[in-house]
Amino acid sequence: MGNPNYNGWRWDEVNSELEVEVQGTKVLGSTSSALTITPATTVTGAATLSSTLTVTGLVTASAALTVTTGNLTTTAGDNRITAGNVRLGAVAAFGTTQPTSAVVCKQGTEGAGAVATSSGIWANATVLRKVIADGTVSNVG
Repeated sequence: MGNPNYNGWRWDEVNSELEVEVQGTKVLGSTSSALTITPATTVTGAATLSSTLTVTGLVTASAALTVTTGNLTTTAGDNRITAGNVRLGAVAAFGTTQPTSAVVCKQGTEGAGAVATSSGIWANATVLRKVIADGTVSNVG
């Protein structure tokens, strides 16, 4: 790595990683358990990951990006949804008029008991519910 004229694949023996370099800069690294992409990344088709994907930069997906196991974790910055809704659970049709810019909750299991330092919201069959750190559950609004 480092030759500004090199474009291609390279085996990094020290890190047991297959790398892709563009003009001497590593842009992709792959091990048996992880895929690392360094610059801004655009996904133009469906993407399915069964292991770890680390991106240092922007990811733009023009089709669905699905996490089937594990979590989607943001360690810095925001999770932003600029169009559409945040849907919690497998929410089907919401009503006669579909909401926009809304948090939509599918009826789920109600929380119970004290929680250490958190709070939460969820929907039951008729109301939006909340729990606060002392374990108090009540209706919202």
